Amino acid sequence: MIKTVIVVSFLMLTLNACSQSDIELLYSDLKINLPGEFTLIGNVGGNDNILIIRYGDEKGKKYVAFTDMTNDKSLDYGCPVKVFFEELFSGSNDSGCNAKNLSIFRETFVDNKEVEVWKAGSYIVNYSGGKGKSFVFVSGDDGKLVKVDSDFLKKEHYKKLLRDI
Repeated sequence: MIKTVIVVSFLMLTLNACSQSDIELLYSDLKINLPGEFTLIGNVGGNDNILIIRYGDEKGKKYVAFTDMTNDKSLDYGCPVKVFFEELFSGSNDSGCNAKNLSIFRETFVDNKEVEVWKAGSYIVNYSGGKGKSFVFVSGDDGKLVKVDSDFLKKEHYKKLLRDI
């Protein structure tokens, strides 16, 4: 009898958690409000710090991916991360940031894209959207850099997703 009560209680809690419209995720010390009803969560592991959440059954479709790029040494920004992304999304290059990488990032994330910059808590959020993909780069004074990308989220979704960071 006690086993049945425990199993039923566990199932009720599980079903309740799965039916929530938003799920709170703590990723790289950022509090994120994920849309509920996802179908799969995957962690790439290793030093890549990539977390992928899929909504639906089709592989490679309807995903939200998080990448903590804070300690990524493969990119030479030539200046603090926050300054690099400020320069990237403002179109200037006044602070001595790596001009080549700025140009590559600008071509990929700014040119012919919808872009917007807003503040969320103590972080700056740089949004880039177009052609079925969207990205945000969340940067902080402490050098934190988290990239979030998706093939279905729009700017309004990101604002809701990141409102409590």
